[in-house]
Amino acid sequence: MDAKRSMRRRTLVAGALAGAGVMLARHGRANAEKPTYGGRLRTACTLAPGALDPTTGRASDDAHFWRQYCDSLVDVDAQMRPRPERSLAQSWDFSDPSALVFRLRKGVTFHDGTAFNAEAVKFNFDRMMDPASKATVRSLYTAIDTTEVLGEHTVRVRLNKPFGSVLGVLPDRGGAMNSPTSVRALGLEYGFKPASTGPFKVAEYVSGSYLRLVRNENYWGRDEAGNKLPYLDEIVMNVIPDVTVQLAALRAGELDMAYVPYREVPSFIGNPRYNLAPYEGGSVAFLMSFNMAKPPLDNPHLRLAIAHAVNPDSLNGAVYFNRAIIAKGGMWPPGALGYDPTVTRPAYNVARAREHLRLGGMPGGFEIDAIHWPSEFNTPAVEIVRAQLGAIGIKLNLKVHEVTVATEKFYDGNEAHLYLTTWPRQPEPAINAINLYHSGGTYNAGKLKDPRMDALVDEGAATIDPQKRRAIYREIDEIVLGEAWVTPLIYGVTYAAAHKHVMGMEEVFSHDARMYLHRMWLRKA
Repeated sequence: MDAKRSMRRRTLVAGALAGAGVMLARHGRANAEKPTYGGRLRTACTLAPGALDPTTGRASDDAHFWRQYCDSLVDVDAQMRPRPERSLAQSWDFSDPSALVFRLRKGVTFHDGTAFNAEAVKFNFDRMMDPASKATVRSLYTAIDTTEVLGEHTVRVRLNKPFGSVLGVLPDRGGAMNSPTSVRALGLEYGFKPASTGPFKVAEYVSGSYLRLVRNENYWGRDEAGNKLPYLDEIVMNVIPDVTVQLAALRAGELDMAYVPYREVPSFIGNPRYNLAPYEGGSVAFLMSFNMAKPPLDNPHLRLAIAHAVNPDSLNGAVYFNRAIIAKGGMWPPGALGYDPTVTRPAYNVARAREHLRLGGMPGGFEIDAIHWPSEFNTPAVEIVRAQLGAIGIKLNLKVHEVTVATEKFYDGNEAHLYLTTWPRQPEPAINAINLYHSGGTYNAGKLKDPRMDALVDEGAATIDPQKRRAIYREIDEIVLGEAWVTPLIYGVTYAAAHKHVMGMEEVFSHDARMYLHRMWLRKA
C-alpha cells in the first residue's frame, strides 16, 4: 500500500528536473573551451561484444559498445538522477499507479531513416517481453502488462504491479530503442547490424577485431550551448584482449584513449601527456557465483566454507596492486543505492571454513568444477582462489572459456558448480537483485525458487522510497551473503587515460562506469 500511495502522489515531469545551468555546473563545462568538430577517436576494449543488439546481447561488456550508438528512453547521470535533455522521452507521468505515460521527443529518426515514435516504443517493449526474443533484461520488466499507443508521440505502459525501479532500469538495455523496420527485415542478422537513435551509427564490425562508428548526421541532440551533437566524425573501438598491448598502442599514439590497468596507474598520475579519469566502485572486479542446485553446493555450509577460505586482501595485493576496494557489502558497489558496508558477510577465516566443512558433512574437503574466462586479472585471481581452497581440501577443476561462452555454460548450461568472474556496476539495485536472485532471473544459476527471496526482490523493485528500498536490499544481502549465494570479493576502480588532445574526459563514464563517448571531441593542434 505504501508504494501505491507514493505512486499516486508522484508525478514526474522530467523537463523540470535539470536545466542547462545545472548541467554546466555539474560537469564543470561553464568555462570550458568551445568544442571543435571532426576527427576520429580511437579507443579499445578487452572483450568483444556478444552482440551489438542491446536487447539480445548477453555479455556484460556489451554496454561499452551499444552505449555509443544508442540513446536511452530515460537517461540518468552518475547519481541516477534523470536527465530529460538527453532522454528519448521528454517527460513521464507516474501519477497513476497502474500506468506509466511517456511523452516522446519529436523529430527523432533511427539510423535507417525511419521515425522514432510511439509505435516504435511499443514494438521494443513488446519484443523485449516476448519470451521468443530471449531478451536479456526481460525479467526486469515483469511489471509491464501491455503497451498502448495513445498518439504519435505518447505511449502508455499498463502495469500489473507497482514498478518503482523503472527509472533505474530504463537507462540499461531495456530502454535502448531498436528500429522495428530493421529488426523485422534483418532477423538474426540484426544482432550485429543494429539501427538505433544515438549520435553514432554502426558502419562496420569485424568480429573480434574492431567496431567502427560514424557520425549520425541526423542526430537530434545538442549540447548545453545549443551546438549540434556529436562532435566527432568517427570512433574506432578496437578489441585488444591484452591490456599491455592496449597501453603500448596508447603510448605509441595508435590509440587516443584506453582503460588503464591497476599496475600502470602510477605512470599516468601527473603525466603531462595524458589526462586520467578514475571511477571508484566501477565494477565488482571479482566474485564467486554459486550454483546452489548442483550438489554438493546445494549445502549452504559447503558454500560458506568456500566463502571463508578465500582472502580478498591477497587478491587485492597480488592482482590489483592494492588499488581496488575490498568488498564490504554485496553486489552493489560503493555509490550504488543498495551498497551497505555494515551488512554481515563471510570474512576470510580458515578455521571457520574448516568448521563449515565439518557441518556440511565433508570435513576432508570435496571436488567441484569451476568456470572462468581468461584476462590479465581474472586468470591470476582464479589461481589464487584455487590454491587457497586447495589448502583446506577443496579441489577446483577449472574450465576456461571465452566470457560469453563461460556465462552461458554456467547460467544456462548448468555445467559447473562455481563461476569465478567479474560483474558490471549496476547502480539500480533491482537489476542485480532480479537477474541474480529471483527465481526467474537471467543469471540465477540453477533457477531455484525461493519464495522469501522472490517476495523481497519484487518488493524492492516496486518500492519508490529510497530509504525503504535500502532496507529491503540490506535484507536481501543478509540472505545472499549469509548463505553464500554470491560472494563478491573485490570492488573495482575503473581508470581511463587519454592523450591531452582528447577533450570531454570529465564525462567519459556513464552511470554504470562504461565509456560514454557522446560528447568527446578532439582539440586541433
